[in-house]
Amino acid sequence: MNRLLIVDDERFTVDGLYEMIEDTPGLELDIYRAYSPEEALEWLTRTKIDIVLSDVRMPGMTGLELQQRIVAQWPRCKVIFLTGIHNLETAQLAIRTGSIDYILKTEGDEAIIRSIRKAIDSLAAESQSQQFMLQAKDQLSRALPLLHRDWLMAVLESNAAQPAVTEEKLQELHIPLRGDAPVIALIGRIDRWGEGSYHDRALMLYAVQNIAAEYYAPLAVFTASTDMHHFVCLLQPSAETGEQSETWRDTVSFVQGTMESIQQTCDRLLHLPVSLICGAQTEDWEQLPRVYEQMKKRLVVGLGTRDRMLLILDQREEGIAPEAALPPLRTITLQLERLLEDGTEEAFAEAIKSYTALPTQYAEYALVYYAIANLLLSQLTQGGEGRMETAIMDGLMNLSAHQSREAALRYLLQTTSTIYARRKSIQHERTHQLIARLHQYIRGNLAGDLSLTSLSEIVYLNPAYLSVLYKQQTGTNLSEYIAELRLEKAKELLTATPLKIHEIADKVGFETSGYFIRFFKKRIQLTPQEYRARE
Repeated sequence: MNRLLIVDDERFTVDGLYEMIEDTPGLELDIYRAYSPEEALEWLTRTKIDIVLSDVRMPGMTGLELQQRIVAQWPRCKVIFLTGIHNLETAQLAIRTGSIDYILKTEGDEAIIRSIRKAIDSLAAESQSQQFMLQAKDQLSRALPLLHRDWLMAVLESNAAQPAVTEEKLQELHIPLRGDAPVIALIGRIDRWGEGSYHDRALMLYAVQNIAAEYYAPLAVFTASTDMHHFVCLLQPSAETGEQSETWRDTVSFVQGTMESIQQTCDRLLHLPVSLICGAQTEDWEQLPRVYEQMKKRLVVGLGTRDRMLLILDQREEGIAPEAALPPLRTITLQLERLLEDGTEEAFAEAIKSYTALPTQYAEYALVYYAIANLLLSQLTQGGEGRMETAIMDGLMNLSAHQSREAALRYLLQTTSTIYARRKSIQHERTHQLIARLHQYIRGNLAGDLSLTSLSEIVYLNPAYLSVLYKQQTGTNLSEYIAELRLEKAKELLTATPLKIHEIADKVGFETSGYFIRFFKKRIQLTPQEYRARE
């Protein structure tokens, strides 16, 4: 819903326009009134305004001066000028400075409504503009290094729930690798940084990656950094060379043999000591998290002086069985945290079952169990119900208290159900309390400002989101709820008090008795006087 602000120093003009626009069918607008440019500026600082209908001549600040302030605050706001005096120079200046229309008050209501519809159409067209897509594509190209890094981390975290390696994803991120073929993995490490700022180091790290990419240019190569010390290269034979086993063997040999040249070039041109480690063979995508962790461990342990190393990862030497696919604990924790944040209880429970089924040795199983238990415990302590958390904690943090793996798994799943049930309960209770507080405020302030912006400030929500949330929770529009309350209060005052019509109009939030009478008759097909006489 678009927000429209009416600005004029003549109160009856503002109120008349408000009632006319409010009564016009087909206009979905949240309407605000300002009786001076200063009051208009207050509204503009409180909430986003989409359309401004403003007089040109006002004391203290002209409409043109107000327009400059509006555009500075809300560049996409559409300004419509309404004036009683035709002045060609002023009209031309208004159009040149970005107003969408310039209307004489003598042109009547139809011209005003037509101009408002034009502004609404213009806003809708802008939201679908191709320019947004062009800007997005430009920003995407600049953000590709960050997107590449995020994608690589997702691959190395082995996110089974949402596979990172799909042909669609590779094409989307302009990654020249194939998802249906294995890869050759290589990790590089900057052994020591010299003096320099964070920006200088980031630039140098990018230069090292470029050097590696240049040396491996005959291949399909992807490179991205994982932190300020490490980068990863993933390589495949180019599409032109085919898929023969000899091709892959030659490619592995080329990757390993070229590491020396990359290291020497980094030393000579950048004065950086770089260590590199490469796999002894190709790896399937699913094995990359395991291989990545093993490569990093080899770099940490090192050989000799632990710098300028050129290593080959021999999985037989490392004692890694290909079927031992237990992800690193960091990967398990990150994946479960992500599911807790974005996923369903069913998906989270399936992930727990999957991870606890992987370890073959008790020590590994205990590590996985306590990683999951710690995550669940951190969620429980957010609730603040001490007695319940203490009881659950005893079961969570004592693996030996469970007679079997199956019993331990059941306890983890029961705790998961407790967390999700509590989260749902808290969410429902907070929403219920918010709606109740909103209703209480509205009932106590029927004569006051009940605009969407004012109400959103009471409950600390964005106005647009408040409107959507209220409709989701109650099934009715917030404006309709307010209108019904005002109608019922007006009926009560008409039958139980001797108040005059304009006094009742004021008490239920109507600026003028004329607008109140039209509103009342539209609702029950009787004027307030007729209703009072009948009752």
